[in-house]
Amino acid sequence: MKQAVGRFSVADYIVFSATLLISAAIGIFYAIKGQTSTKQFLMADRSMKYLPIALSVLASFFSASTLLGTPAEIYQYGTMYWISTFGAILAPLSGALLFGPMFFKIKVVSVFQYLELRFKSKAVRLFGAFLYILRATIALGIFLFGPSTALSAVTEFPTWAVIVVVGVVCTFYTSIGGLKAVIWTDVFQTLVMLAGMVAVLIKGFLVSGGGSQVWDINYEGKRIEFFNFDIDPRVRHTFWSMIIAIVIVWLPPYAIDQQMVQRFSSAKSLTDAKIALLLNIPGMIIMITLCSMTGQVLFSYYANCDPIKLGQINNANQLLPYFVMDVFSNTPGFPGLFVSSIFSGALSSISSALNSMAAVTWEDFLKPCLKNVKDEKATQITKCLAAAYGALGIGVAFLVKELGGTVLQASLSLNGATGAPLIGLFVLGSCFTSTNWVGAIVGGAFGLGFSLWFSVGTYIVKPINFKLPVTTAGCNLTGNTSESFSFSDTFDYTNWTRPSTDSLTGIDNLYGLSYLWFPFLGTVSCVVIGLVVSYVTGATKQVDVDPSLQLRFFHKLATLFGSLSLLVKPGDGDSGKSKTGKKRNTHKRAGPTAFSAIVEA
Repeated sequence: MKQAVGRFSVADYIVFSATLLISAAIGIFYAIKGQTSTKQFLMADRSMKYLPIALSVLASFFSASTLLGTPAEIYQYGTMYWISTFGAILAPLSGALLFGPMFFKIKVVSVFQYLELRFKSKAVRLFGAFLYILRATIALGIFLFGPSTALSAVTEFPTWAVIVVVGVVCTFYTSIGGLKAVIWTDVFQTLVMLAGMVAVLIKGFLVSGGGSQVWDINYEGKRIEFFNFDIDPRVRHTFWSMIIAIVIVWLPPYAIDQQMVQRFSSAKSLTDAKIALLLNIPGMIIMITLCSMTGQVLFSYYANCDPIKLGQINNANQLLPYFVMDVFSNTPGFPGLFVSSIFSGALSSISSALNSMAAVTWEDFLKPCLKNVKDEKATQITKCLAAAYGALGIGVAFLVKELGGTVLQASLSLNGATGAPLIGLFVLGSCFTSTNWVGAIVGGAFGLGFSLWFSVGTYIVKPINFKLPVTTAGCNLTGNTSESFSFSDTFDYTNWTRPSTDSLTGIDNLYGLSYLWFPFLGTVSCVVIGLVVSYVTGATKQVDVDPSLQLRFFHKLATLFGSLSLLVKPGDGDSGKSKTGKKRNTHKRAGPTAFSAIVEA
């Protein structure tokens, strides 16, 4: 197998530069059209149709980390992650049919305005906004650093230059063009992402001998696995974690994330907003499938000569760019297209985060203190906030770069830990009428601490390594794996056994849980503690909660239970007198009534 070239041609530079220039041009276009009000800058004047919103949401939440990380996941751990699509699609369904319509009708700019309206507490709103700013700031650094370090390892681009160029371009068009510029650049970048991944996949099948050859090699390499029904939560990926736990992982971006709410609320109508999120269902399936199939191609090509074990690259996130520079080295323009697709993922995620952070900072922290500021001045302030957060993101990326990879892992854990209490806060508010602001604060703080505890514990006590085996036994062979390759010639799988969780003892059993269950447990703990504390400190009365701040599904469910409870006839025969209020058996009626009050939303 030949060494990857790692050099860009003139055509590659042209393709890559064109991607950045077009993105910047879209921002300039909308800046010239005018962004004179916060409604225009932050909400796109509530005039967007469903298709651009759908593509924008898809691009925002399928970052460069996803495009690089998913193929690496399939390469190292097999195809179990592929079936996550079945659980993940419940997230856009929840956003389109449950949470999104609620936010759209109350016309919030910042999603955390909802928390103040529901709990009648400024503290809950600021707590939620703080968690989001913290999470988004960490994410900015990761969005910039992750693809930069991966690509700089296999091309001539230095990491610092990539961070600066992408950060500056993204900050530029976001801060001058507002949400419309973000959405339309996302549309363009989504098309680039799809074109790049499809080109890599087609070329990969060709150089690996076709689809059947790719499948056979992955099957021989123990990568094909779809229905692992093991109930042990310590196993990295099982059917249950892919269907249940994965929902909580995807729920924030599609249901309660500030970026989603801004796009949902920017729609011309509620119908457009719903269609936009529902279109993300096939979009998610396509993106995850493309990335998963690419992971299979990577393994089939490097099955007999793993470049990580050989020392040609440092980590699995560099596999895909290494492969591209290997097989596309004699095809000018295609490496540039691939690099453009990866950075389109980074640009879309960063620009969305910048605009949303500016919206949250203005609406939740500054606007209440600057009540007399004119809207035109407020728009200038939000533009400056977007630019400032762009500079902060570049700084965080350099900080992560200097601190090293282990700190990057800790940062990713912290980013995930802050998502669990946010879900919990909105579930407490929208699904239960009994919760009060004290329960929300305590539950949120407990959920955050619980998630951080698990994340730090896993970071200190390394979980079981479920990586599938690789080999370098065929590195001395000429050509690639498509030439009559068989594992029996290079690797003896009969001596390999799957790692067992039996070696974990004591508290290590908790730290050894699959990473997918941490957000789930953090969310559940937030909700449970929030309900208990609310009950102890005085539960909110159902009549004191505005129905528009509850999910309609739970309202209908509560109404059903309430109707059924009227049909329950107490044993003493006094139910017929309950309509007049005489001799009501309150003891026997307390159970159904309390249940309805808790469930109704």
